[in-house]
Amino acid sequence: MVIATAPALIYGAECWSVAALRTRAQHRADFLTAQGLRAGQVVLAPDAPAFDLILLQHALATLGAALLPYRANATPAQIAQLVATTGAEWRWFPESNQLVETGCNTVLATKTALALLINTSGSSGTPKVVMLTRDNLLASAQAANARLGLQAGDCWLACLRLCHIGGISISYRTALAGATLLLHDGFDAAKVLADLQRQPVTHLSVVPPMLARLLDLDPMPPPALRVLLVGGQAISPALLQRALVAGWPVYLSYGMTETASQIAVRNPPRPPFSKGGSKKSPPLEKGGWGDLSTGLKLSAGVEVQAPDCIAPAQRLRIRGAMVMAGYATPQRQPGIGLVNGWFETADLGCLNAEGQLHLHGRADDVCVIGGNNVSLARVETVINAAPGVAEAVIVVLDDSIWGHQLIAVYRGESDAAAVQRWCQTQLSGAEQPRQVLRMRRLPLLASGKYDRQRLTAIVHRLLRDLTRRS
Repeated sequence: MVIATAPALIYGAECWSVAALRTRAQHRADFLTAQGLRAGQVVLAPDAPAFDLILLQHALATLGAALLPYRANATPAQIAQLVATTGAEWRWFPESNQLVETGCNTVLATKTALALLINTSGSSGTPKVVMLTRDNLLASAQAANARLGLQAGDCWLACLRLCHIGGISISYRTALAGATLLLHDGFDAAKVLADLQRQPVTHLSVVPPMLARLLDLDPMPPPALRVLLVGGQAISPALLQRALVAGWPVYLSYGMTETASQIAVRNPPRPPFSKGGSKKSPPLEKGGWGDLSTGLKLSAGVEVQAPDCIAPAQRLRIRGAMVMAGYATPQRQPGIGLVNGWFETADLGCLNAEGQLHLHGRADDVCVIGGNNVSLARVETVINAAPGVAEAVIVVLDDSIWGHQLIAVYRGESDAAAVQRWCQTQLSGAEQPRQVLRMRRLPLLASGKYDRQRLTAIVHRLLRDLTRRS
């Protein structure tokens, strides 16, 4: 039961109770109605200030209107593209408390009760806008709360950008559970660590690069933390080992924007101890505790079509109450991207005899080098396990002779020659990177994932510079 006097939201030095937040949201809803906003319409809004977006989210929910959050630093062209793609009727300006019509007089294909329109991350391709209904979001929040034990009195620190599903979904979960939302304006490792130490934070969501930065600053786990949810992309065994050995309560999450975030979770066991009490290094071979493909337990209500794990992995097909209404069109027609309610992902996987999900990379995560199929996920995993490597990413370039060439970019204490030697002992000839480039920091998207397009541009520039110097 949600208690009206319980803290619902903490933002900076301010704290709002459930009742106070409801009152503020109702005032915002009344203002929006007076400006002409109606149920079924869509409002674009920037994801900063974060508190204002959460307030708008609550207000639109009471009106039956939908929210479309975007990066606060989005360009006018990007915003115009969102309007054209979705037929959004309104745009909210938090700095002036203005609701402005976009000029779209959208004629809906059908009346679907949409609550949230949100971009896919665009980490490996062109972003699309996903349409989610109130029922999608409710089913997702109920399943996540049950799996992660979120309840009244808990506190979830939200530092993921609210323009992505991993960030905005936390607000739905805490509101449903009667838990406290401790809200940050994006990820700042030092600020997150400070709040983890001084606030009774029980839940935290990050992507792997964020976890690496937290561990670099302080490997000690926060005292009250029960769930560290890591998702958004695969985590390297080396980084997982660092977190588990230090005692962080890691939960590995699998999901996507099209499924309103999480649909499967794994809570890896702590590494085994030797007889002398020292912690052993995790085995990286398939089936060891560090194997990330094993043991993902599906959320309640999720159906997955996949082969049995004795057969080759195939693209996963997913159906359930949390699966999107479809990709957005200007008329917001439901069903785009679905076949009889099934959504086909780009992820390869299978189901074991216990119904647990095994992931085996992405269908688009294989390139051909000299006639050999090379898994980029495997190459990244091996390089991330190299001594002195904190994090590494593979960039794929075209090659007129071999078809493709791999370039490894990494951050860490080890020099490039040592990483290259590691690759020569751990990878086949086709898998070995042509160049190994050390960087002070790997660029990230607003979602916290690696910005692979920017990394590719940086690699092209670095290779040109190396060619000139030689």
